[in-house]
Amino acid sequence: MANNLATVQQIYSCFAQGDVPGILAQLADDVTFFNGADPKVAPSGGTFKGKDGVLQFFMALGSTTQTINFQPSNFKEEGNQVINEVQHDGMNNSTGKSFSVKASFVWTFNEAGQVIDWKGTGDFGSFNAAFMN
Repeated sequence: MANNLATVQQIYSCFAQGDVPGILAQLADDVTFFNGADPKVAPSGGTFKGKDGVLQFFMALGSTTQTINFQPSNFKEEGNQVINEVQHDGMNNSTGKSFSVKASFVWTFNEAGQVIDWKGTGDFGSFNAAFMN
């Protein structure tokens, strides 16, 4: 069985390099992504299903925001899950408003070592506000 923590760290490395195909390669075909931002205001908020959905998530995030700081920390493995905290600071490209999000990410893996579920929860208030005029 693959080392789930190493897989998550590889995904973060791909994210830092803008390597979305590298991220998608670590996901199960039927993966579910949930971002706690409000989908009514932030196109990267809500639930995304399958690799096509995850691609839409990253396209929405990348086209609407600029990341200034992205720091994952406090990693722990529990069974088939990796849990960590993330500090994500950035700016909305359209409004110019900044955001600062402290979130908890939960990565769930199948027996093949692929991510089948990702949940990003926390205080997305400033992220949502950055999308409002």
